[in-house]
Amino acid sequence: MTDFTMIKQLFRITKRNGFSHDEIQIIKNNFGALPQVFIDYYLELGKDERLNHTQDYLIKPEQIQYFKHSEYLIFYCENQRVCVWGIHKNDLFKSNPPVYMSYDEKVWEKDFETLTDFFHAMAYLQSVFALEYGCESFYSIEQTDLDFIRENFNNKGISFQHWIGIEFYGNYNDSIITVLKNNDSFDLIYASSDREHFDEMDRVLSKLAVEK
Repeated sequence: MTDFTMIKQLFRITKRNGFSHDEIQIIKNNFGALPQVFIDYYLELGKDERLNHTQDYLIKPEQIQYFKHSEYLIFYCENQRVCVWGIHKNDLFKSNPPVYMSYDEKVWEKDFETLTDFFHAMAYLQSVFALEYGCESFYSIEQTDLDFIRENFNNKGISFQHWIGIEFYGNYNDSIITVLKNNDSFDLIYASSDREHFDEMDRVLSKLAVEK
């Protein structure tokens, strides 16, 4: 099984909450081979609503047919369908394939080298909207503020390469800082599943931020 410990710690998930093998078979019937990481995620975490449906959303097995594409298995969608993410049909036999993003389902760009990176990045993004402790809105920061964050918080090592431009930071497994590129400035939002860790971040980051 794929190790999703980092996601479970962030969301404090303690038990399996996924689809059944029979439900995943619905996808197999349409596409044939499926990546092992894909299967493991759907089996273990696929039904967790906070993780998969707070902002953007994981496409459920019974809905896959409505996102049918000749070249890609589309499995994740931006909340207003501004863009979608998918796996190329030639990569479905790979255990941990790259993930591509498209705005129009015609032009596709590689957004992540591996499916595990995608699932972790999306979990980070969902968490700032889903976790119990978080700032109430986005804040606007400048380059000097981002430099400060980079110097004082660990880079999570995963980012969206083509969609918006999103970076993730944080010094704890249960906390996340999300920075989004916005023309000449940046948008900041952060959250945690631990009150003390959130307060610790907030004391520092709230001094940088200007509410939008």
